[in-house]
Amino acid sequence: MRSSTSRSAADRYSDVETALIDANRLGREELDRIEAYRARTGASFTEAVVDLGVVPPEQVQRTLATRAEAGTLIDPDATGVSRAVVAAYDPDNPLTVKLRALRSSLFAIEDLERGDLRVIVVAAVGTDDAPGVAANLATLVAQLGQPGLLVDANFAAPTHHSLFAVDPVEGVTSLLSGAEDREATVTETPVPNLSLIAAGPAIAALPETVERVSLVEQIRAIRLGHRFAIVDAGHQPPEMIAAIARGADGLLLVIERTQTPFAALDALLPRLEAADVPVLGSILIR
Repeated sequence: MRSSTSRSAADRYSDVETALIDANRLGREELDRIEAYRARTGASFTEAVVDLGVVPPEQVQRTLATRAEAGTLIDPDATGVSRAVVAAYDPDNPLTVKLRALRSSLFAIEDLERGDLRVIVVAAVGTDDAPGVAANLATLVAQLGQPGLLVDANFAAPTHHSLFAVDPVEGVTSLLSGAEDREATVTETPVPNLSLIAAGPAIAALPETVERVSLVEQIRAIRLGHRFAIVDAGHQPPEMIAAIARGADGLLLVIERTQTPFAALDALLPRLEAADVPVLGSILIR
């Protein structure tokens, strides 16, 4: 049974903040200290409880993750979602665990609830594993409870419509070609809170179109309330990856031990720098 403190707090705090209050049994005295600190410093609720030593940071993260992921797993056999999307049904799979740790460094629940759309591009160098990483990472971010997009810009090997058992007509190429109804390119998937923009139909002069039209700007112009977008740029030429990523909040590199040539990285990294796209980290596959 919730305390009277929790009931009154529910009227003043967000769902995430209320979950922290309940899970850690914060009373009136602690809440007054937290609010005074926030008023003085401008800190967020979670920053304040950690700064004041009211709740250890690892407990904050554990409480948020436990609350967010509850009830979001699906049955791949019943939904048609590929078993390659292990994060959708197996929270203990090694890839799920690895990408969950990465998720915590890229996305904070508070930012997803209150911030602007965050666009992260996943690109592979010397490996074809970008689709699996992008699909599983997008699924894990969706499990935080906010709506988001998985965008298949892997034109050389579009995959995500098959992974999520959907068959859309429109997609990324429609956006790049000036689709009047951007929202029509978005398709719901069986994963809660996750929609897909598939690669779309073939178009002429694709490289020139990607260079001329900012895909990220087109994604940001979609008005459906999404809080994040994971863009799969695949294993494509470096100039294509850099053009796709232009305007994104950052890029993750998928690399494979003994398979990723340094020359390929040397070709890509300067192009990303020229496009002002920060590299947020790398994911080592095998």
